[in-house]
Amino acid sequence: MGENADHKTLGSQVLLSGEIAAKSQKFAEGYARLRDVTDRDGALPAWAKALFMASAAAVKNHDQLLHEELRRSKELGLSLNDARGAALTVFISRGEEVYSRFTAAVNKIYNDAIEIESQVMPDFDLDRDSCLEYFEGYFGFIPPYVELMADDAPRALEGYVLMREFSLAENLLDAKNVELLLCTVNAAEFSSRFVNVHANGARKAGASEAEIVESVICAIPVAGVASWLPGADGIMEGRSES
Repeated sequence: MGENADHKTLGSQVLLSGEIAAKSQKFAEGYARLRDVTDRDGALPAWAKALFMASAAAVKNHDQLLHEELRRSKELGLSLNDARGAALTVFISRGEEVYSRFTAAVNKIYNDAIEIESQVMPDFDLDRDSCLEYFEGYFGFIPPYVELMADDAPRALEGYVLMREFSLAENLLDAKNVELLLCTVNAAEFSSRFVNVHANGARKAGASEAEIVESVICAIPVAGVASWLPGADGIMEGRSES
């Protein structure tokens, strides 16, 4: 390795502008080598990594980066269905506003709008015990924060399970990429705890260690190198648990 990166074929607008190199060629080359990992096919395909960066950018309210990376992901092969699935993934992770921001970007880039149809809502039979069984199956135990909701707000737990079942297992975006996307988002938010949760989920969904590492590195263009330490801690904690 050791050869300089081809800055002109990377996705970073700050690199392409030449501004970074004008300040420090060494810094620019260092960032370009990092973007060699995030922007090119590797353990993960480049379209997926661009999608992960777009999702983290939506969470961090970085609209320009959201649009740049989502557009690049589309050019690299991201389907509209997978983009819609990613929108629901950021919804369960970070709420309505982030979902709306991400969906607006998808609508603009794909020149598409979601068709709203009147449909009869099917019955989703769920109770406290079946909710606890779900979490026992996912984690191998019932986390205390789940028990708390089960005891004092069981109706909310039903909603959480329904959203989680779809988001992680039935999503338009496949389960492995959902979990890896959440690794990127939580690393960008400096949360080693939830990187650990979703790195373990990615392992169960068939992700390799290299794929998990690349997903966490995708947080760096969004949130800086500070995102790597909690991200790495979350990855390594999961390895020690297995």
